Amino acid sequence: MNKILSIAAFLFCTIYSYGQKISVQQIATPDAAMATKMKSAIATLHLDTLQGAVSVLYSKNYKVRAETIQSMVEKCATFYEPKFPDVKFSLQVMILDKEAWQKIHLEEYGSPYGMPTSKDRLNKLFIAADKSAVNKLFGVNESINPDSLSEFDCVALHELGHIFLKRYNHTFTHSLWADEFLASYFAICFFEEHKNYPGLPQVGETGYQPKYKTLVDFERLYSNVGARNYGWYQGRFQELGYKLYPKFKVELLRKFIANYSPGGKQLPPLVLLQQLAPEIMNQWLKEMK
Repeated sequence: MNKILSIAAFLFCTIYSYGQKISVQQIATPDAAMATKMKSAIATLHLDTLQGAVSVLYSKNYKVRAETIQSMVEKCATFYEPKFPDVKFSLQVMILDKEAWQKIHLEEYGSPYGMPTSKDRLNKLFIAADKSAVNKLFGVNESINPDSLSEFDCVALHELGHIFLKRYNHTFTHSLWADEFLASYFAICFFEEHKNYPGLPQVGETGYQPKYKTLVDFERLYSNVGARNYGWYQGRFQELGYKLYPKFKVELLRKFIANYSPGGKQLPPLVLLQQLAPEIMNQWLKEMK
């Protein structure tokens, strides 16, 4: 399935679009001190609790929003746990108002209020409680319904994909592009089997000519390619995911996990994918030059 890349200046790139530049090294190697600082700040928050297979802490007056997000995350966990019996989705989801978001330094570390984000060191997923902030961040003009999900809320499962791979399966590709591709592929596998959800946003811009196109440039610059160019890259990673999904489905995630496990071949992600699907990869790479 090849989605048309249609949303202009999609702000998937939280760091760049918020006007902060965090180095590629900081992204590749998360700061333990940052995690400690955030953990201490989280302990000072006064939040309500929603029990369930996936626990949720939420800011007061946002119970409906918390239940809606919890339902999606739990359904995703239910989808994946039988396929990966060694994995237990033990994360905590935090549905926060802007004051709480700022108190735990999420904006300080490059995540503007409204953007779903995750911290695999903390095993936590962070979602904005105020849905109007999500719409404002993404430039969407639509009525606010707290018990419904938008495409932009569904980015939460891309973020969950990062936790699934890095924390639960210790899958470190040492490649920024592969990490982003796999996180989206994780979400795509779920949404392709659950069509009642909006699915991931269609990122990028129709007709946009990016300054940077190669994977080498993405590794070198990451978010510093600029918000529009970063959106183009994310669109390309999603496109690759939709092309590979019919052939591999969830098995592709297993192959990556096995490759990077102790005793695995440790093949670079591009080499692995070219071995698995040479025709798809060769065609895809032609547009990445």
